[in-house]
This record gives sequence, structure tokens and C-alpha cells, in this order.
Amino acid sequence: MNINSTDYSSSVTYIDGNTNKNKNSPGFTPSTDTFLQLLVAQLQYQDPLEPQSDTAFVTQLAQMTTMEQLQQMNLTLSNSQAYDMLGKYVYAEILNTNTGVTEIFIGLAERVVIKEGIQYVVSGEVAIPVSKITQVIDPSIVETNSN
Repeated sequence: MNINSTDYSSSVTYIDGNTNKNKNSPGFTPSTDTFLQLLVAQLQYQDPLEPQSDTAFVTQLAQMTTMEQLQQMNLTLSNSQAYDMLGKYVYAEILNTNTGVTEIFIGLAERVVIKEGIQYVVSGEVAIPVSKITQVIDPSIVETNSN
């Protein structure tokens, strides 16, 4: 059985809309490795006469684990939000930074693309960032003109 695959991502125009992955600190995503590096540095430079207690290390590890779980849950919710838009009409107003004009996008959400950690809903040949979509309309309430 042969399966033909089509690369849909090359025929899509991605609308930027100045979406930042992490608005608080771009370029820094804490991880378990970051935590372990900080922990080792903390152990190297702590005062040997007043070492940090075991409970402090356990607390820090618990906080790191909680943060990782929250990040994973946020990603799951973002992906779920994007997939919930499939088959529905989406509306977005996005400022074109090159022209200074706000462009309006309305279309049926046909598929979801995740590119560089950002979720996009694809309508026709335009990929709209989910974070920029302001309205989602069920197709059953959209009146179509058959003429």
C-alpha cells in the first residue's frame, strides 16, 4: 500500500502578527537542565559553615517540576484550542507591520499547523496565528448564498 504525502506547509502564507512565543523573557525557556546547572552552582558556592538544608533543595525541585507541568499543560491547551476551531469560520484582524494597515481575515478553518511552537489555523492558503483569532463562528449559523 502506497501512501502519498503532500507538504501543505510550503503552499501556505504565514501571517506574522508579531506573535511572541514568550513575552516575558524571549529566548529563555527554563528546563530541568537549567535547574540542575543552577543547583550544582549553588552547591559549589554555598557557605560550608551554613549549608542549605535538604528541604530547600526538595522545594526547589518541586517548583521546577510544577513549572514544567504547567508549561506542558499550556501547550496542550493551546493545541486543543486550535484543533477545536477546525470546521468553523474564524475571524482575525492583524496589523501588517510593513504597510501599517490592519488586514481582516475570515475563512473556514481547514487544518492546523504548528510552526516554531506557534499554532496556526489554515484557511485557504493563509495561516493565521491562533492567538490573533478574535471570533470563531459555527458554520450552522452562517448564511450562505447559493447564487
